[in-house]
Amino acid sequence: MKKSILLLCVCSLLSACATNQKSRLATTLAGVGVGAVIGAATAPEDERAELHAMYWGGIVGVVAAIAANIYFNDKTDMDMVRLENEKMKAQLDFFQSGTATLLKETKGAADKKYFQSGKAKIKLYKIDQWVDEGPNKKYHRDQMIEILPLEKND
Repeated sequence: MKKSILLLCVCSLLSACATNQKSRLATTLAGVGVGAVIGAATAPEDERAELHAMYWGGIVGVVAAIAANIYFNDKTDMDMVRLENEKMKAQLDFFQSGTATLLKETKGAADKKYFQSGKAKIKLYKIDQWVDEGPNKKYHRDQMIEILPLEKND
């Protein structure tokens, strides 16, 4: 009976939801459940099993919550959102700046940190744009590069 309850808790932990917030919550709840089962199963005969279950559930739940916060961090998701935001800003600048001429389009290797497939479509554009940087400084943009991820089947 004890093994089946422990197996049920482990299975519910492994089948956590896909989002990080739900995964952290599922891991914490599974830790509380596993701790409660361990506490109730290991309680001495002369003491109350439900109190041991609460103590162990709290301790294992806190440890599971800390581990889940470390494991299911949002840094990679935030990096991807930041990159997408930069790409959208570049596209907005591209559309606002006027004309652009496509010079070259190739496919090649890309950083797997940002592109899951490790391959990207690279487009090189020629643009003619003056950009203000402060009251007495301007610089000229003459080229723009666009890097788009390729799907695994491309």
